[in-house]
Amino acid sequence: MILPDFYDRFQCKAGSCQHTCCRGWDIDIDDVTADIYQHLDGPLGEAIRQHIAEGPEGWHFCLTADGNCPFLRPDGLCYLIRKGGDDILCDICALHPRFFQVITDKSGQDRELGGVGLCCEAAAGLLLNSPSPLTFYDDETGQSLGTLAQLLDGLGYPQPSAGLLYQPATTKEDYERLLAVLSHTEPIDDAWTVLLDTMQARIASMETITSPEPERAKLYQRVYDYLFYRQLESFADVPADVLATYAKNNTDFIGLAAAIMGDLPEAVRRWSEQIEYDTDNVTLLKEAAAAGEF
Repeated sequence: MILPDFYDRFQCKAGSCQHTCCRGWDIDIDDVTADIYQHLDGPLGEAIRQHIAEGPEGWHFCLTADGNCPFLRPDGLCYLIRKGGDDILCDICALHPRFFQVITDKSGQDRELGGVGLCCEAAAGLLLNSPSPLTFYDDETGQSLGTLAQLLDGLGYPQPSAGLLYQPATTKEDYERLLAVLSHTEPIDDAWTVLLDTMQARIASMETITSPEPERAKLYQRVYDYLFYRQLESFADVPADVLATYAKNNTDFIGLAAAIMGDLPEAVRRWSEQIEYDTDNVTLLKEAAAAGEF
C-alpha cells in the first residue's frame, strides 16, 4: 500500500476531539458486524439491539435527536469500546477516517493507495504540521516513493500540463467564479451557506488579492498535493489537468476560508466534510472543472 508521510502518526483524539465523527454522520453497520450484534449475549448485546435498525440498504445505528451516535458518552468516548473493546466496532467506525483507493500502474498492476480523510481534525493537523514537501512511502517495504510528482512518475499516472506547482488565484474574478460554482454544492448545514456568503462579501470588498507568505505557501502546496492524491482513482477517467484544476481551486477556497476564519486546519477540515465526504459534490466540481467552468 502507498501512504502519505504522516499516515503512521495518525491517532484518534478520542475525548479531546472538538468535531467528533460520532455526531452528525449516518453510521452504517456492515453485514458481518450486524450479525455479530444480533447474537451478542448479555447487557451489551441487548443495548446495541435497542439502538440499531435495518433499512433498505442494511443495518445502521439510530442517531439521537441531537444527531449523536447513541453510544457516544458525555466525555466524548465510545461506550461500545469501553465495554467491549476495539473489536466490537463495525467496519466504518474501526476504519474512519482512513480511505483506500485502487489505481492501475504503468505495468498493469493494481496499486492500493491509502490515507486519512481531512474531515478529521487530527488528520488535518498532521497534514499541516510541517512545511516540508509532502512525500509518500511503500507500507510493505518502508521505501520512500518521493514527492507527488515522483509518485505519479513511478505509477505512470499522467501529470498535468502545467506541472504540480500550486499557483494561487490572483484576481477577484477567479474567486468569484470559484464561489459561484461552490454555491451549487449541496450544503452540509446552514453554517456552510453562511461561510460562502461571508467569503463572497470579503471578495467583493477587496481591491487587490495578496499572495500568501512563503511559509504559508508551503502549507498550501501540501494541501494541493494531498487533494490531488486523494482523488487519483475517481479522476482517472479524465485528463490530469481536470484533477489539477479541482485541487488548485479547492486549495484557493481553503486559503480564503482560512483568512476569514483565522484557522487553516479548521478551514481544511470544514471544506473536507462538505466536499470530500459528499461524492455528489465531488462529481459536481469534477464536471465543472472538465467543462472549464471551475
